[in-house]
Amino acid sequence: MRIPHHLTRSATGLWSFRQRVPTDLHAVLGRRIIKRSLRTHDLRHAQAQALALMARYAHAFAMARDLPMDRISKKDVDALIEGLTKSANRQDLTVLRTKAADGTIEERWQIDNDNDLRLFQQLQRSSGSIDPLQDAVDGIAPYQRPAPAPPAPAIAAINLADARDAWLATLKASTLPKTWTIKKTAVEALTRFLGEKTKLHTVTRTDLARWYQHMREAGASTPTLTNKQSYIGGKGGFFEWAQASGHFPRGDNPASGHVTYSTREKRSRRKHGFKAYDTQQVQALFAPAALEGLPLAARWASLIGLYTGARASEVGQLLIVDVVHEDHLPCIRISDEGEHQKVKTEVSLRTVPVHPHLIELGFLAWVQGQRDAGYDRLFPAAKASAKNGQGNWITKAFGRHLEGVAKHWPKAKRGFHSLRKTVIQNLQGSGVASELRAQLVGHELDDEHHTTYSREFTVREKLEGIGAHSPGLAALAYGLNLPALRPLLSLDASAPRPGRKSKNLPPARMP
Repeated sequence: MRIPHHLTRSATGLWSFRQRVPTDLHAVLGRRIIKRSLRTHDLRHAQAQALALMARYAHAFAMARDLPMDRISKKDVDALIEGLTKSANRQDLTVLRTKAADGTIEERWQIDNDNDLRLFQQLQRSSGSIDPLQDAVDGIAPYQRPAPAPPAPAIAAINLADARDAWLATLKASTLPKTWTIKKTAVEALTRFLGEKTKLHTVTRTDLARWYQHMREAGASTPTLTNKQSYIGGKGGFFEWAQASGHFPRGDNPASGHVTYSTREKRSRRKHGFKAYDTQQVQALFAPAALEGLPLAARWASLIGLYTGARASEVGQLLIVDVVHEDHLPCIRISDEGEHQKVKTEVSLRTVPVHPHLIELGFLAWVQGQRDAGYDRLFPAAKASAKNGQGNWITKAFGRHLEGVAKHWPKAKRGFHSLRKTVIQNLQGSGVASELRAQLVGHELDDEHHTTYSREFTVREKLEGIGAHSPGLAALAYGLNLPALRPLLSLDASAPRPGRKSKNLPPARMP
């Protein structure tokens, strides 16, 4: 009988098991040959042990290959092999031979205990005599190598200059000109820093960290850096586009998470942000004599801001059809459904009941007048293609109005956006619940409970509140002289006065 090459015999006649280590595991195991004494002089006995050890080492090598090679140590693999082989060395199988009268030799294994049985079963499996039913009964599952992970999708290599141009091209049609220019400035700065010919897929998180630090050392403030980070690494940003387009590996966005506001910076931003108007300042801004200096459209836009907290862009893009009736109440719908309409966030989509003071001032009659005139837009003068958005004209008009009224006020950052803060703080002071305030002005509460489990308030609840101790939008009251203001808000108020060129007339309707 031919002796397997796994067996070697010493000068004393003892057999040893010798196993070559696969080439790809040399570095991990730190050896090329594994040798173990079988402590037997009998060849058949040694062969039986060798077959069992061969199967167990094959099993061990397969498992070692499936472990992360950069984290597994030689000690780990040694422990793995030792655990798989120690049972084979603990008990030997004995071969019993009998010779019949005709000279035929019959061999059988002597099995006296559970260890003998286990070794015999291992021998059967290693020799190819596998009985699935017996394996199931014995509870032994043959080792199966895990299916290989699907290959990562191929990256379409592109240099930074081409990627920059492609990304900006995708933004052109759906982004305001001013916003597009700002994003263009950000991605061009990144391209210059890393090099136009740099392959996009080779850019690392460390590269982006160097870029942010470079800008900070050049004097960029945290607000500037966070804006750059949002354009390059934020939602809809450059690297998100690159991943979706197959130019950068899916997974970590290397441009995100580098810049955050410190506690001190957050405090400073709150201190130097837009200030709300107090009651006296609101009365001064909306006094009949002061309001007379505003064009008619700007008067209504300012009052909508004062009684809804809507952003200038949300007011400027309103359509006639956005003034609706819901639950028998007139409402203003902030939407992104119309052409050129967009909102800041998903929660900005909302329906706000018209405040009773706006109705008293003739808001519904003015809307009907715009409808009768054949306009689709509530403010026909608003340009959808305006560089700074459709609310830019409101911001400018209200800014000029503010300059004339607030000459002697304490210095602070004020503007149309201050009306939004005024509404929020007045609702808070009136006891309006935070969830209701958030739904009225389109704010998102940073709480999974509110996001997942809360329901949308009805427009009646938004207007009247949700109980005796929780009022709604109707609680807003600024003490304005409504009867004196109403004549300034009718369509007749836009008629030109003798010797004066009117700024109130909307542009002529196009045929």
